[in-house]
Amino acid sequence: MSVMLKKINVKNEEIAPRVLTAALFYQGANMPKGYKLQERVTYDYEFELIVYSNGSQIIDDKCYNVKQGDIIFRKPGQYTQGIMPYSCYLICVDILSNTGKSPKSYYVYNDQDYQNYCVNPILEKIPTIFHPLNMERSLYIFDSILKEFITPSPAADLSLKANILNLMYYLYQDSTESLVNNTMYLSPHYCALKKVIEYINNNLEQKMVLNDLSKVANISPHHFHKIFTNAVGITPNEFITRSRLDKAKTLLTRTSYSVAEIAVLCGFENAPYFSYVFKKYNSLTPLEYKKKHIFDAPTLTE
Repeated sequence: MSVMLKKINVKNEEIAPRVLTAALFYQGANMPKGYKLQERVTYDYEFELIVYSNGSQIIDDKCYNVKQGDIIFRKPGQYTQGIMPYSCYLICVDILSNTGKSPKSYYVYNDQDYQNYCVNPILEKIPTIFHPLNMERSLYIFDSILKEFITPSPAADLSLKANILNLMYYLYQDSTESLVNNTMYLSPHYCALKKVIEYINNNLEQKMVLNDLSKVANISPHHFHKIFTNAVGITPNEFITRSRLDKAKTLLTRTSYSVAEIAVLCGFENAPYFSYVFKKYNSLTPLEYKKKHIFDAPTLTE
């Protein structure tokens, strides 16, 4: 199915999303395996969070096995069909708030005008299907949007817009961050890799070597190194270093710890080595980074 869409270049500051509809499709979980929903074409931008699944989805000419926690991002003009069983949240969005469509009468299966295809660097980076590691955050955002849409508060427009922008930001951030490579969940060793990543993040102050991580994954060191690198996109050692630096950035900007104290808390051998590695990755020393990101208010003089 081919649809001719008007494409427009959109700057980040021009994005002003408006929710056209928000719904929870729970009945799909009880449908027989293999049952197909009516095929349709998407007229607007759609975000879908899978909360239960033993099914799949056809999007354009590709069939995806969907799992709990997957987020599906569909754009205007895409062909789609659900293959049961699964249940999900569905949110349809007017990205620029300029379609003139009414949320009161909106229905995805109704024939309607296509929303313009927005050419934007953030939207273009969000994959069709993605599995964020933080399921709780995704669920919170989708549920907040649904509740606000169904029973709107006086600030509903602001709340819905903020939540959609947050969702877009997190999807962009997670899908472009090499530490959360969006193909990792496709690995048959996904559970073992997730366990290792959690172990690393909980033990950054400790010395960690390849043998430690391979024991957590219950895989031989050589095989583990290969699996991790292929799935995550960087080596285990590089992952540890970047995770330690991320923690260091947080401590530099949110605490009064000294550079030496932060070095120890983040698992670096000593302060000079920490400073060397930090500057190598950030082009700033830890103190320069702290000064750049801390607001230093002037004090009153008598």
